Amino acid sequence: MRPEDRERLQQLAAGLPPNIRLRLTLTRHDLSDRFQAYGRQLQEAVPGTELITVMESDGGPPWLETEAGIRFHALPEGDKFDSLLDALRPPGEGDAPIKEAQREWLGQIPLPVEIQLYIAPACPFCPAALQQWVALTKTGRQLRLRVIDGGLFPEIARENNIQAVPTLVLEPHLRWSGRIPVNAVLEQLVTRDPGRLGSEALDGLIKEGLAGQVAQAMMDQGHLFPSIFDLLTHPKWPVRLGAMVVMETIAASDPGLAAEVVPVLRRRYDRLEDAVKGDVLYIIGEAGDHRMAPFLEDVATTSGNAEVCQAAQEALASIQQRYGGRSWPPAEG
Repeated sequence: MRPEDRERLQQLAAGLPPNIRLRLTLTRHDLSDRFQAYGRQLQEAVPGTELITVMESDGGPPWLETEAGIRFHALPEGDKFDSLLDALRPPGEGDAPIKEAQREWLGQIPLPVEIQLYIAPACPFCPAALQQWVALTKTGRQLRLRVIDGGLFPEIARENNIQAVPTLVLEPHLRWSGRIPVNAVLEQLVTRDPGRLGSEALDGLIKEGLAGQVAQAMMDQGHLFPSIFDLLTHPKWPVRLGAMVVMETIAASDPGLAAEVVPVLRRRYDRLEDAVKGDVLYIIGEAGDHRMAPFLEDVATTSGNAEVCQAAQEALASIQQRYGGRSWPPAEG
C-alpha cells in the first residue's frame, strides 16, 4: 500500500464505528501474501479493526469479506478506498442513494443470491458502479456481492469471458456492462426461477444455515429444484447432510412433494458408492413412498454391505410406520 493511500485510508476511516470486523481468507494462490500484507496495513490504518484470518487448502483466489457479505477479490486503492470503507460502515451511512422502488425490489428477492462485479484499476466507471452495488448489497438482506479485480485475477476474467469493465454477472447468460441498469438487474433478481440454481449455489445457501429457506422455496414453487438431487448423491458427506436436512423439512410439511425425489434417487442408486447408498435409502424412507417397499426389501436381503442392509431395513420400517405397520397402504374401497 502506497504511503499516500495509507494516509487517505486513515482520513476516510475516521468516521467508522469501533470494532470493525473483517474476514481475510487466504489460500494457496500466489497472491495470498499480498492479501495478508494488505490486511495488516488495514489494521494499522484503522485502529480497532478485528481481522479474522482463515486458511483454505485450495488454490482459489484469496479474499476480504465484510459482515454485510461483500467479498473483495481485490485490493482497493485510491478512489476505490471509498467503496471499501462504505462496505464496512453500517447500512445508510455515506451510501449511494437508493430509490424507494429499488428498496421494494430488494425486499422481494426470494432467496439469497450472489452477484459478481468485475472491475479493473484503470477503469473510470468502476468506482461509481462499485459504490452503487455496495450500497444495494448492504440494504438488501438477500443480496451477496463478490467484487473481482480482473487485473489482479485475469484468469477468473478469462474463465468467465469478461470483455469489459465494469461488468455485473448474475448468471452465465445474465450480465450487464458499462452503465449497469439497476432496476433491470433487481427485477431479474426477483423474478428469476430459483429452480435454476446450480448445485454449488444451492449448497452454498445450505451451508449458510438456510436449509429451511431452501426447503420453503421449493414448497412455494411446488417442485424440487434439480440441483437437490446432485447434492443428495454427492460423494462428500457434509454436502449430502445439508441436502438431507432440506428433504427432511419438506417431508415433514409436504410429503407429496418429497415423494418426487424417489424415482430420481432410484435411477441413480446402482451407480453410487455404498456410503452414499445408505443416505439415499434413508431419504427414500423419509419420503414414505410405499411403492419402494419391494425394492427396499430386496436391498435389505441381498446387499453385501451390512450398513446398506440396515439402512434399507430402517427405510422400510419408516414407510411401514406411515401405513399402520404395512409396507403399502390398504386397498381403497
